[in-house]
Amino acid sequence: MSTFNSLSYATQLVATGLPREQAEVHANALQNVYDEEHKQYATKADFVALSSAVKLQIHQLEIKTDRIETKTDQLEIKTDRIEAKMLQIEVKTNQIEIKTIQIEAKTNQIEAKTDQIEIKMTQIEKKIDQVEQKLSAELSGLKTTIDECKNEFSHFRADVSELKTSHKYLRWIGAGVATMCLSVIGINISMFMFLAK
Repeated sequence: MSTFNSLSYATQLVATGLPREQAEVHANALQNVYDEEHKQYATKADFVALSSAVKLQIHQLEIKTDRIETKTDQLEIKTDRIEAKMLQIEVKTNQIEIKTIQIEAKTNQIEAKTDQIEIKMTQIEKKIDQVEQKLSAELSGLKTTIDECKNEFSHFRADVSELKTSHKYLRWIGAGVATMCLSVIGINISMFMFLAK
């Protein structure tokens, strides 16, 4: 950058015939204008300082960019881990859903079997009721038969006491024994038929 030499300018004015005092005032005024005008312009030192500041800022930006890239890489790694965990959770969720469906199917099977068991239990209870009714009928019939046997036996005793004095005693005893045997055989046959059912 060129500089204004006020002494050289004043000397040139004096050489042209201007009085020295006027030439110096003229040169000083022009020097002031020149100095004020050139305050607006950047000097080489200004450019050097600006360049250093810009380089420093660029360096700081590069450091920040490196940090941002490092953080971005870390975030990408974390994102990948989160995605992997999400996939694992989805797989586990699907497995749980499958197990839930299997449990529901087994529960339905158990409920169906329980219903079948209840139906069979109802049928068994009905059969037990029928057997109880048949047993009651058979027992009442057996009681009647026993009562009849008792009556016959009491008649038989009376007849035996009468026959002790009669010559038909032996015949009468044989007939009574035969009647008792037939009664016992009849009872056994009816019980056997009942049990065979």
